[in-house]
Amino acid sequence: MDLTSFLMAQTEIEQPGLFPFPFVPHLIFCIIATVFFVWRFVKDRQPYQIIFAVAVPVSLLLHTSANTGLLYYSVGVFELLAVLAAFVTSIVCKKKAPETPVAETADNSAEEKGE
Repeated sequence: MDLTSFLMAQTEIEQPGLFPFPFVPHLIFCIIATVFFVWRFVKDRQPYQIIFAVAVPVSLLLHTSANTGLLYYSVGVFELLAVLAAFVTSIVCKKKAPETPVAETADNSAEEKGE
């Protein structure tokens, strides 16, 4: 008996699906990611966090029974727009670093020079 045919007979080949992992791990990931982004939004109030909190669970629509190309393309376009919107809002709504008063900066530079 050939070793290759023996190994092929021993392994069960799973048919690949459209999605890279099954529903339950995807659901668990979506719950954890959504809770995380909502929690961070409550703490930081950054708009991109709430965008991701909405965009992540939308990908669960791919597991519905409607196996139409329109659904896959619609979810893909929505996810792409959500990522772009999150990227733009993360740049536009960036928190500014607290400014230090000019007097403190002048005092610190004088101390560093040894004056």
